[in-house]
Amino acid sequence: MPKINWQGKEVDAIDTSFKTVREEWNEYLLEDGTSLRVKCVVSEVLRIPEAYDQENNPAYIVKSANMVNVKSPDHIKKPPKR
Repeated sequence: MPKINWQGKEVDAIDTSFKTVREEWNEYLLEDGTSLRVKCVVSEVLRIPEAYDQENNPAYIVKSANMVNVKSPDHIKKPPKR
């Protein structure tokens, strides 16, 4: 069982296996015409035994990374090197 720092103390955590059901992109159109797409990709889920939220659900630590895709209009892109 791995140990992690949680709420200022070192506690045991249970490495919880998971299956990705769906990972979708969130899309944003910026005022300069850039299209920004972002999605969160989870890499690890840990459950904290004997820790629960206000609704009595188990407490989890989720490790993730943000994937970002940027498409800007040509007029604001840096010119290519020659």
